[in-house]
Amino acid sequence: LAICLPNLALATSVPPKPLKEMVREADHVLVAKIVSVDLADGDGRPLTDREAGTGPGSPNLMRLNLEVQEVLFARMEPPPRTLRVPLWQMWHYSLGTMQDGLTGDTGIFLLKGNDFEPVYPAHFQRALEERAEIMRLLGTAP
Repeated sequence: LAICLPNLALATSVPPKPLKEMVREADHVLVAKIVSVDLADGDGRPLTDREAGTGPGSPNLMRLNLEVQEVLFARMEPPPRTLRVPLWQMWHYSLGTMQDGLTGDTGIFLLKGNDFEPVYPAHFQRALEERAEIMRLLGTAP
């Protein structure tokens, strides 16, 4: 996502936020695999049209379905083994593009709250190569 999201979100943007701030605000820091991506309409009904999407004015909600592989940090009770992470509805995403681009990816996810929402709309999924820096920011580096 850290690499793909800027390319997939065509017209909407948010200002950059330093990794240090996102780690400090995270309630959950998880290594997880994206096992699927789904889309729901404004009433929570699944949408399967690969051209359907999200963006300003759309009630649709894109979600990443994660399989948690490792909990690096949890301010709250540890998360379940599988999670559904909602994405910011203002991004311009199509279901097919997200499914093709993200399914199977593994990364470090910075999440907040009991609903496991992204800590920030952009760059909340980090590359596995950033693990040492994230652990240092968490104060848990060896």
